[in-house]
Amino acid sequence: MTTETFHALLETRLADRTAGNVSRRRFAEICNRLLAAGIVWREYSKPEQALYDDATLAEELLREWFDVLGFTLTHDVDANLMRLYPPGDDQEDEDGVKRLRARLSKDVVAAALGLRFLYTEGLTGKRELVNQELAISLEELSQTLVTLLGTTLPASAAERIQLLRELRKHRLVRFREADAGFGQMEMLLGVLRPILSFVSDEALLEVRQSMQARS
Repeated sequence: MTTETFHALLETRLADRTAGNVSRRRFAEICNRLLAAGIVWREYSKPEQALYDDATLAEELLREWFDVLGFTLTHDVDANLMRLYPPGDDQEDEDGVKRLRARLSKDVVAAALGLRFLYTEGLTGKRELVNQELAISLEELSQTLVTLLGTTLPASAAERIQLLRELRKHRLVRFREADAGFGQMEMLLGVLRPILSFVSDEALLEVRQSMQARS
């Protein structure tokens, strides 16, 4: 099959499945966004809202496309987000925790577990959620990691900035780089709802059990 024939076939299927509302170029943009960051979340921004809406129209084709490549596409309808998991891990692991742990740095995994713990406190009323967002400081996150995992955030501001940007890429946190003290421990950030699908209840329970065993 030539490239031109493949493009024509894809355009025909998109026209049929999305009533002509998603072009081949737009389909490629959605695929690239999922491959680059692993998530499209409607609530994150206006551009991402439009991207998510188009992705839902082409969801069936996206699933077929990524399945051929060995990827797993999940859709959390309640949270308005799609997440893409890479191939090569246990396909029985529906929540993706093993896949995440296999492909993220130790610092990202630790920070994500800490963020999930703090966000759950917001859901249970121990902390205040505003528009499904939890405001914390880096110092609070670091103290949580000490309690949960016996570890801390990276020592240098440069390493913390790199970690924050990685967490933002996965739509786990929101912050302003222009604010004074960016990367310092007193810095404030918002923990976002996608943390709930990024770290499963089972993973959080495992951490809690480990914490209790150490105490």
